[in-house]
Amino acid sequence: MANLKYRAWDKELQTMLDVSLIDFKKRVLVGEHWRFGETNFMSFDEIKLMQSTGRKDTSENEIFAGDILKVTDKNEGKDSWFEVVSYNEEKAMFVTDEVNKNSNIPAAPLYSLFDTDLFIVEIVGNIYKNSELVGDKQ
Repeated sequence: MANLKYRAWDKELQTMLDVSLIDFKKRVLVGEHWRFGETNFMSFDEIKLMQSTGRKDTSENEIFAGDILKVTDKNEGKDSWFEVVSYNEEKAMFVTDEVNKNSNIPAAPLYSLFDTDLFIVEIVGNIYKNSELVGDKQ
């Protein structure tokens, strides 16, 4: 079985938590604040839970749901755009949705960015801390 990883966004303190334990039945988790180094019990109402996709960006940083990716086409050299990672329940997979191109392309499977050697994929933020990067497409 895969080792599932999570992180959480603390809505009140506006900071990310490393998640060490989750009780889905009681809807609480134990998390450590990245900024403060404190360990706290948090209810699901106080946080936004994000699951790891199991993929890593070009710099070997783990990609989570909620991350904003900068995708650069190696062939074009300078053509870049942002994609937001989410989990699509209907498709039962992680997908990305372009947020700054003038197109109506539907969300695509996350793995398609890694199927070829055509793209440079970098995490540039997440939808909670860097919402200005995605505008109203959260």
